[in-house]
Amino acid sequence: MNSNVMKLRIVTPYKVIDLENVKSVNALTDLGEVEILPFHCSYLANIEISVLTIKFLDKEKHYAVGGGALHFIEEENTLVLILNSIIPVQDIDVAKAKKKQIEAEAKLKRASSILEHRKAEVSLRTSLLEINAKNNFKE
Repeated sequence: MNSNVMKLRIVTPYKVIDLENVKSVNALTDLGEVEILPFHCSYLANIEISVLTIKFLDKEKHYAVGGGALHFIEEENTLVLILNSIIPVQDIDVAKAKKKQIEAEAKLKRASSILEHRKAEVSLRTSLLEINAKNNFKE
């Protein structure tokens, strides 16, 4: 394997994606922004609801992610992302995201428990992220 690249495994509740030839991954963690490069030391962190950037040998892609965790496995030169959701910015439907935003705001107003409030808050943050990502990252 090329010493300038690493493997990337993305795990969501719906699918597993394995990618090769990844130069770096930029993510917003609960401790701040981090850039993971090939042969990084072993690392574990929580990922915030944010935009994730993956740099390949020939391109850079941006994704809206719904939070999760990252784990770099030094011995395997592999980054594992365990995410609630991931959407390529170019695939975001702004009208659909705005509809989710309105629904989440309504749920937030009528939430009768801490759990309902938290779920509505996460849904609202995710929909706002999608709208902002689509507006800020043209691909």
